[in-house]
Amino acid sequence: MDPRRILIIDDDPSLIESVTAALAPPYRIRAASTGKAAQAFLRTEPTDLIILDIMLGAEDGLDLLPHLRHLTPAPILVLTGFGTRENLLRAIRVKPDDFLDKPVHLHALRSRIARLLRRGGDDPDQLERVRARIGQEFDRPLTTEHLARSAGMSRRHLRRAFAERFGLTPRAYLERSRMTRAASLLRDTDCLIKEVAAQVGFADPNNFSTVFKRFHGLSPEAFRARHRPSPPEPRPAFSSLMTGIQR
Repeated sequence: MDPRRILIIDDDPSLIESVTAALAPPYRIRAASTGKAAQAFLRTEPTDLIILDIMLGAEDGLDLLPHLRHLTPAPILVLTGFGTRENLLRAIRVKPDDFLDKPVHLHALRSRIARLLRRGGDDPDQLERVRARIGQEFDRPLTTEHLARSAGMSRRHLRRAFAERFGLTPRAYLERSRMTRAASLLRDTDCLIKEVAAQVGFADPNNFSTVFKRFHGLSPEAFRARHRPSPPEPRPAFSSLMTGIQR
């Protein structure tokens, strides 16, 4: 099993060094000294937990926290050293997952991290709800961003977690659901191609045909011709047979 990934956001090299030495292993530690660097990291790399210092030089860690929430559902542990009641109230309002006072005691840090990681894992029921929604609403204009927002995840995190659970990204799963239903409609109904396209969420029949051919290897027309052979010619009526015999 891969080690859990922790991002430390702090501008104090000595604190980063001591925390890294205390936590790695078993955790994989990465560090960022500014909010900009942290956000750039989260746009490209997954993380399981964030340790955020309230003071980042000229930056305010509490102002950064909502931006981090937008990029990842990972739990956030704030290192406080509040100093004033006003800072404490501000921290409560932005709702980090936990606080830890500075100076940091490593035993307490390990304990908080273990608890947050147990609580912060991907919710299999939430992922199942996303999968079920795709299966039920594939005829609607669903997007990964919309699904991620409804699940309380970033798009990147949803793609990774969904693919790990079901073997496909949400977009690929949506396409498979649509193309499976389209194939069924082409085999079993007399719907026009544009009607099939509309029933599986495509406003443009040409776009539908392109996706269908890429998925099934045949155009919708060719697929229908292959799977619905021409019916046999009707048998002659009884009266026609009798006329032929009499002649």
